[in-house]
Amino acid sequence: MNEALQTGNLKGLLIILRSLFASIPYELHIGKEAYYHSIFYAIMNVLGFDMDAEASVSGGRVDAVLELGNNVYIMEFKYMDCPPDAAPSDKQKLFEQALESGMQQIESRGYAKKYAGSGKTIYKAAFAFLGRDDIEMAHIVTA
Repeated sequence: MNEALQTGNLKGLLIILRSLFASIPYELHIGKEAYYHSIFYAIMNVLGFDMDAEASVSGGRVDAVLELGNNVYIMEFKYMDCPPDAAPSDKQKLFEQALESGMQQIESRGYAKKYAGSGKTIYKAAFAFLGRDDIEMAHIVTA
């Protein structure tokens, strides 16, 4: 995870997250955004990252901000309830809605403005969670 974040490899991060969430027994799953948010936060802290959760900025609260060297990660988490046996086309539609919502929130609320002009690479990422371990991500990178 550290290597993925140090190099801006968000696809690698997504693969790791899928594996981590897939390892959690289904009996422990809670169908809420806060479940995913808190587990992600706990993982990052255990690994030694200084991640700011529910970071207040002028436009609202960012789900997670991680400053790591010359990289800044602005992360928004979205959960959509979806049955595990849903058709792939239905899952795809839900993913698209959630990812669009997350990215739109990052942009419309100006979550990255605080870091503009810092000289750091800014990664704006929305993570969409469906059901227990279906995860997708959309991201934009700006310098």
